[in-house]
Amino acid sequence: MTRYRKTGRALTAGAALLGALALSGPAHAADRTSIVAYGAHTRAKAVSYGANGAVRVCDVYPDGYGVAVRYYRKVGNLQTLTNYNGNCSETTDIQSNPIILFTACVVIDSVDYCASPYQDTDR
Repeated sequence: MTRYRKTGRALTAGAALLGALALSGPAHAADRTSIVAYGAHTRAKAVSYGANGAVRVCDVYPDGYGVAVRYYRKVGNLQTLTNYNGNCSETTDIQSNPIILFTACVVIDSVDYCASPYQDTDR
């Protein structure tokens, strides 16, 4: 009987380990954030998260200026997403061509004032 109990426990522990491995899924890059602050206020915030297939830029201070995010995908040139609506905008989620570098910007008189340096998503 003692042997049966040990085997039962070992099987249960093994099944739990296999279940945890099956549910873990692929590894994801860490979330990254880029902000533009002036004075005591954050003006623009850009976030790349999860598998870094997309980046979101948000206008977080009602100053009447637009916000933008400049970004590079693994394959491609510099791209810019601009938002003049006072809310958030997001790029298309392309996990097969992830965002690798990005920075938040405030747009004043058609000039982008961006955070420096670019955030690296480790992709």
